[in-house]
Amino acid sequence: MSINIEKLIELNDLVSIYRKRKHTLVLNPADKLQEIDFSDNNIEYDKVEWKIPDELEKLVEELRNNNELSNEDKILSIFENICRTYIYDDNLISYIEKIDDESYTVPDWYGREVDSEWEKNREGHNRRVCYELARYIAKSLTELFRDDDNYQIAIHWNKDHTHYFVGLTCDEYSVTLDADSFYNIKDLTRLKTGLTADGIDILEDKNNRFNDALAKFNSTRSEYAIKKMEDEISEQKEDTQSQQSEELNEEIIFLKKALEILVEKYNMDSQGIFEYLKEIVDIRLGPERRHKVWKKIGGETNESTRHIRCLVINVDNKTYIIDVDKKELRPFSEEEFEEKKTPYIRYNDLSRKGFDYYDGT
Repeated sequence: MSINIEKLIELNDLVSIYRKRKHTLVLNPADKLQEIDFSDNNIEYDKVEWKIPDELEKLVEELRNNNELSNEDKILSIFENICRTYIYDDNLISYIEKIDDESYTVPDWYGREVDSEWEKNREGHNRRVCYELARYIAKSLTELFRDDDNYQIAIHWNKDHTHYFVGLTCDEYSVTLDADSFYNIKDLTRLKTGLTADGIDILEDKNNRFNDALAKFNSTRSEYAIKKMEDEISEQKEDTQSQQSEELNEEIIFLKKALEILVEKYNMDSQGIFEYLKEIVDIRLGPERRHKVWKKIGGETNESTRHIRCLVINVDNKTYIIDVDKKELRPFSEEEFEEKKTPYIRYNDLSRKGFDYYDGT
């Protein structure tokens, strides 16, 4: 597949209009051998060559040889596989530095400009950030359509939000694919729990080909996390004796059941639990009834130590913590912040920036 830079610039213009912000077009550095006009200063090569793991490469080859599926279904299959395989590395959030009301920064060494040691360390787990996920999607789609110049794929970089996502354009349609949009529950979580894919935006679609494929993909899935959880909980048999013995508020009972379902039915990761339950709390109780705290996950070295977010909520003048690491909801006291060797840190008390290096493990 040869690069058609004019088509990609048109795609990037569509993305900028749709998202109301100019984006930078990011290309695979492996394509440097092609002659590309870089007169537009919003085009650059990525810092790392796009690669995909062996298992994902096998899937791409299987899809390439599948004559029964449409191209749209193949695109969605790759996106779903990546969303089901990987989880969001929420340790990155502890490095976000706010510049002003609309722009943020994170260290480039956290996934964007990395070395072989980082890449080796990432092989030991499935936590990934937007830079890594976007490269997986972009490289997979590039390989899927490597013999078809009609399909053009690139990464779009929102510099102010330090965020990568993928764009694809062809004669029929233009779409973006974002597995970890931070505005809502990420598709990394949504697709694992039977929710619709919300991270795919259709910018244009002349004959509704992609729109129809996406509608079919989402047709058996639930759109709203809270509605799905309410339905799943209502299907369970009520354990009234347990409820009475615990004497818990009905909202705490609901959250405990939701947590149990996320853990036991979906084997949900800590970031997924955080996102899912935060949205439920915001809808049922209101965001003013919760706040975030950090939990330190100690590593063998300072460089391998991570920080993740937990939720503290207030119900009936009682305080509880949703510890997404231990996957439990329990009573919580502010005094725990002062305990010796406490893993919990008040949200505004942690400032890592780029000096507290993390090695990717």
